[in-house]
Amino acid sequence: MAQAGKHREIVGQNIRAQRTNAGMTLEELAEEADMSWPYLSEVERGQENISLDKLARIAKALKVTLVDLVKNA
Repeated sequence: MAQAGKHREIVGQNIRAQRTNAGMTLEELAEEADMSWPYLSEVERGQENISLDKLARIAKALKVTLVDLVKNA
């Protein structure tokens, strides 16, 4: 189970890195991806298990690939 948490943590770090590289705030990304910013904050901190559909919406909002978001996870 600890390994699953590590994967979430890495994906969250990748999302945060791509978001800051894009110059977006958490609120801006949440709006573009059609989800709440508190939920997205939990995802970035590795505390929430995100679905593939939501991950795809984030990738689209950031104009990156899904691979960019799951790299090294």
